[in-house]
Amino acid sequence: MQLDIEYVRQQFDQIQDDPQFVFASNAGGSYVCNQANAVLEHYNRHTRVQPYAAYPSSAAAGEAMDRARRDWSQALNIDPSELTFGPSTSMNTYVMAQAVGHQWHEGDEIIVTNQDHEANSGAWRRKAKEKGVTIRQWEVEPDSGLLDVDKLMPLVRDNTRWVFFSHCSNIVGTVNPVRAIVDRIKSASNARVFVDAVAYAPHHVADLKALGVDGYSFSLYKVFGPHQGLLYVNRDIHGELASQAHYFNRGSPTKDFNPAGPQHAQVAGCAGVTDYFADLHAHHFGASAAPLARKLDDLHPLILAHESALAAPLLDFVDHHPGLRLIGKTHARDGDRAPTIALKPLNMSSQDLAQKLVDAGIGTENGSFYAHRLVSDLGIDPDDGVVRLSLVQYGNLDEVDRILRALDAALG
Repeated sequence: MQLDIEYVRQQFDQIQDDPQFVFASNAGGSYVCNQANAVLEHYNRHTRVQPYAAYPSSAAAGEAMDRARRDWSQALNIDPSELTFGPSTSMNTYVMAQAVGHQWHEGDEIIVTNQDHEANSGAWRRKAKEKGVTIRQWEVEPDSGLLDVDKLMPLVRDNTRWVFFSHCSNIVGTVNPVRAIVDRIKSASNARVFVDAVAYAPHHVADLKALGVDGYSFSLYKVFGPHQGLLYVNRDIHGELASQAHYFNRGSPTKDFNPAGPQHAQVAGCAGVTDYFADLHAHHFGASAAPLARKLDDLHPLILAHESALAAPLLDFVDHHPGLRLIGKTHARDGDRAPTIALKPLNMSSQDLAQKLVDAGIGTENGSFYAHRLVSDLGIDPDDGVVRLSLVQYGNLDEVDRILRALDAALG
């Protein structure tokens, strides 16, 4: 069975706005699926009131928000009490730094990487410096930007409190083997593990219990939904963390890690993304009463095969072109390479190449994409940065062909 790409594309009205335009900047924010837009429109037109009161529109508003929590908890295979909706992953990790940092003391250590988006780096570093905690950095390989697990383990010690890394870098595009890394960390220490999945979730929604992580975050506006971040915190460690809620809400697990309170319509709209995945599963596999997490596992091989087919010719072109430097793995044959492809032109600026592609109808851009430390440590000026071509499941091979032709022309 193959992914029915025409059906997928029909679920995104924005694709139809300009059929000649190739949107290749999905890692910064994807198109919103029609199902999410339908939920948002209904909420704003009919239930835009303070939720959870007894009158009908308020009760309906609360139920719409509760449905989003139920659906996403099921998708992630977690308890609803372990899920927090927040405005973004950057904000969620900032709040979590305050929650976990209260228990850090001088002599403690944390591990961060230089591969991550700054959201999964800066907040932890600032809190560690404030508390006098030692920061150890798990370094990427200087040529490829990849992480070597064997180089992590010497950093893990008895006084390591937390390890922070990404499921997939938004520049390198290669998926880190989270379960294997977690197992090695926990076999050598009592350290907790927090994973940023912003660049991974658009390609696969993971079973978090299977990963064994203590915390996990990603942004739904990069997974076909509204501007919300999802935060998982394992309930087994809630008691170790400092609530960030109003004092009268402390001890409520769905409020402890969101000091601002929920954005009602945006939370409700998150259910539209699970509706999209449910529709996609029904289209390919027929009606099913299986849990949503199982349906996502069914879809994963189809999406992975399609996205690998999108990435393969781009990776091959960039890897073999004498005027380009490819960041990350050079192929998608192992099933661990997202179609997020960062490249550095050697004979012109990244800005110039990005503009040439935009002029050719390719929606892309250049910069560090908030992975400033990574780009700098790869020996690239972070202000000019790299050109990033990022695709997701609604991309097709015709668009890849147009990208390749535009690259070839731009590079002369």
